[in-house]
Amino acid sequence: MGRVIEKYPSIAKFYDITVNSSTKGLTHTIIITKRTEAYQTHQSELGTYFVRNNLQSNAEATIWKIYNSIREIESTFRCLKTDLDLRPIYHKNDDATMAHLHLGILTYWLVNTIRHQLKAKGIDNNWQELIRIASTQKVITTTGQNQTNETIRIRRCSEPSEKLQNLYKALNYKPYPFTKRKSVVHSSELKKNK
Repeated sequence: MGRVIEKYPSIAKFYDITVNSSTKGLTHTIIITKRTEAYQTHQSELGTYFVRNNLQSNAEATIWKIYNSIREIESTFRCLKTDLDLRPIYHKNDDATMAHLHLGILTYWLVNTIRHQLKAKGIDNNWQELIRIASTQKVITTTGQNQTNETIRIRRCSEPSEKLQNLYKALNYKPYPFTKRKSVVHSSELKKNK
């Protein structure tokens, strides 16, 4: 319980947690009570959120939806700029700079397409979380030599985690990007010249 309180201090302050243990040190009851007065006081002290805009629409829901879309785009670009090392731009001519920016827009389009497909299936993770889940599957390369001095390489994918399998299923992807691949590199028959 101490770890949970330590991990979530902002919400833990609204609860009293009592752990009753026996003489042998075994826990037999955990009593959690909510501090309703402290919670209500905290809620009443929260401010009001204002979004200033110049749109002609008076529909609050429409403005809020547009605002959240802009926030999501900015968050995704921030993540992509870090992942693709898109900042700062070191190019010296306009064509290279435009190619750099078009790469950023192309990757955002790809990310947005994937997230749209996942949202349609009820998966609403942000891009950083999707990358974290996807990075749990690895490609493993095993290399060895046989008796005839040939190098044998075997590449295969690790088992996808349950969360990753759910993502693959939602996107209609195969759980393994490729099947087991085996390659043999024959030893060179050429000899060095003296």
